[in-house]
Amino acid sequence: MSKNLPNTDPFIEEVLNNFFTEIEAEEFNKNYLSDSSASELVAKLDDQSLKKQFDIDLNRGFKHRSQVDLLITFAENKLDQEKIIDLLLYLGQSTITSGEFATSLDIYEKLVHSTKKIPELRNITANVYLRIGEIYSRQAQWELSISYIEKADRIFKEENDVKGNAECENLMGTIYGDKGELSKAVEHFENTLTILEDNPDTSLEGKVEINLGIINNIQSNYDTALSNFRRALVNFEKVANVQRVAEVRQNMGMVYTKKKEYQSAISEFEFAMQTAMIVNYLSSIAITFSSKSYVYTKLGDYNLADAFAEKSMEVAYRLNDKLTIAEVYKVKGIIQRNKANFSTAESYLLTSLRLNDELGNQLNGAESSYELGILYNLMDDEEKSRRYFSDALEYYKKIKAEEEINEIEDLLKN
Repeated sequence: MSKNLPNTDPFIEEVLNNFFTEIEAEEFNKNYLSDSSASELVAKLDDQSLKKQFDIDLNRGFKHRSQVDLLITFAENKLDQEKIIDLLLYLGQSTITSGEFATSLDIYEKLVHSTKKIPELRNITANVYLRIGEIYSRQAQWELSISYIEKADRIFKEENDVKGNAECENLMGTIYGDKGELSKAVEHFENTLTILEDNPDTSLEGKVEINLGIINNIQSNYDTALSNFRRALVNFEKVANVQRVAEVRQNMGMVYTKKKEYQSAISEFEFAMQTAMIVNYLSSIAITFSSKSYVYTKLGDYNLADAFAEKSMEVAYRLNDKLTIAEVYKVKGIIQRNKANFSTAESYLLTSLRLNDELGNQLNGAESSYELGILYNLMDDEEKSRRYFSDALEYYKKIKAEEEINEIEDLLKN
């Protein structure tokens, strides 16, 4: 039996005791587990304005779920069917925003049960299927997500709801973008824009602009990306969509990060954070924390980077946001590499790569491979360094990311 391991959850400690030697258990604790929680890292910060950015309520799930259940029971005794459906649609979207995905799915399943056999409510059924697809896409459950989007798309076509079809195309594009299959993503976004030519929709046009901006940023078309995001920002400010404004500003921060304009990036991330906190938009908050963490690694403030990474991880696990979890492991690997904790860095980066491979996320997988190439170069392991650089290069050539291609090719020459 191994000795007590101070950083280890009791359940994990039991597994280590039963399946691993004492030396292996200590290795896991040393190389894989962080010494500090987010709360401990935040407590060390001197800047009070920074501390406020970490003040997010992640513990309201039980109370929130209980009150939603009671409210639905109350509504069933007070409201007619039409108003109950409106209430459930509102609750479903609101719980997506707050990251209560299990609650959202239960609400939407109740809606499907109530609407799918009533011909005049089939459009509502289609919209519910689309929202379920959105939830699964946020959790990187691609096959489930696509199956629900396809169900929605079929009904929208039967109902001649072209805007519904456009929503489906845009969400499909988002999925392929998240998987790093950029050409397929662009194809779906172009289909969306074609539909919208004769059927204008300010909000949906803004969503497409965000998605095109993300792809242009990946391909180092920074001016075009910023133009996409600025057009999206105008659209969402017109309709006072706070969630989307937060997303746009976060993505603008990503552009400035790639341009190495780090203070501009931080400004955008802080605006995004403040905006997302207005509606407790946890998905955006998780990504923004991770993005800020990465920027602080570039600025050499590893303690602050660590605090943002830990908080991002807390929120991402709360949401079961697998893409962000994989991203945070990458950033934590960079932090540990810069602290010369190479074994710990290797553990984090390999975990990031594994998760991205399991999710089929080629872009983030290439980013993790690139960081591993740098790590192994510092560790004087030329064989592994070249292997991971080559893996990353293969994908970047596929998506024509010239900036990354040139950088890796230069590294491989040395």
